[in-house]
Parts: sequence; C-alpha cells; structure tokens
Amino acid sequence: MYKKVWYPVVVAWLAGSVASVDAAELYRYVNDRGVTVLDSSVPPQYVSRGYEVLDRDGRVKQVVPPAPSPEELRAARTAAEEQQRQRAADETLLRLYSSVADLDRAHARQIQQIEGLIATAEAGLMTLRSQRDDIQSRAASQERAGREVDQRLLRQLEDIDAERGRLERQIASNRKEIDTVNGAFAERRQRLSQLLAD
Repeated sequence: MYKKVWYPVVVAWLAGSVASVDAAELYRYVNDRGVTVLDSSVPPQYVSRGYEVLDRDGRVKQVVPPAPSPEELRAARTAAEEQQRQRAADETLLRLYSSVADLDRAHARQIQQIEGLIATAEAGLMTLRSQRDDIQSRAASQERAGREVDQRLLRQLEDIDAERGRLERQIASNRKEIDTVNGAFAERRQRLSQLLAD
C-alpha cells in the first residue's frame, strides 16, 4: 500500500520533468576560451557577449546581439547628436527660405553688401593715393628749395600708409568672406533642394 500511494506521485513528477525538459530552451554562447557552449542558461559573465536561444530541436529562435562597446556607445551618441543638429539646421533653413529662389535672393543680397564694402574701401584707397601724391609733392618742393621737410608732412604720410594698409587688409578679408559666403550658400541651396523635394 505504501508503494501504491507513492508510485503515481513519482510517475507524475517524472512526466512533468520530462515535459519541462522538452519545452526548455537551450542557449548557445562562447566562453572565455572561445569554445561554443550549449547550455540551459547563460552565465552572467557571458551575457554581454551575446548568445542564441534555441528550441528543443536545435533551431535558432532568437539572436541576442553582443552589448555595444564603449566606443560603439560613444559613436552612437555622436551620431544621435549630429542627427539632432542636422534636424535643427533643417528646421531653421525651412523657416528662413520658402523656396530655392528665396535663398538665391538672400545670397545675392549678402554678396552685394560685401561688394559694397569692397567698393567703399577701394574708393578710400584712391583718395589716399591722391592725398599721398599731394603731400609727397609738397615734401619734394621743400627738399628742392633746400629746406628740411616739415615733420607734419612726414607724419601725414605715415598715417596715410597705415590707413592704406588697413583698407587693403579689409579688402582682402572681404574677398575671402565672399568665398566663404558662396560656399555656405551652395551647401544651403543643395540641402534646401533636397528638403523641398522630399
């Protein structure tokens, strides 16, 4: 009688165990020695390396990829930040210009302003040349007359030369600025065309 009571319990327990083994998933991972292991679980130290979940027939049900490395995480963060910057730049571009023609007009206006600065500086240079010629002529007259050249004339020549140098630097800077503006507007034009085409 003792045997009869326990027999059904043991049979039921064994049947349950077999069913759970049949339904159990297997995990395939690579250990520290580079050996592929098939087990009923993945040890915690190997989880970050990635693993595969297999069904009882050995078919792959799921692939868990390796955790990203610190370098990959940094690269992903950088890419996300760049994407956000691009999105903000695109929104600004669309807010400023409703069409490529609008952008072209803004470009032309900006170039025209810079060219106006160059023209003003060049006119200033012409005036300085004329002033310098006049002062040099007066200084030469004093020398020819055997007199010492007036110090005020020499100071004026120095001031004119300094101002001429400043205007020449300004013109060179303005010309570089035109190149920069042309490049920036070319990039904006290309991007705006893409955004409006989408």
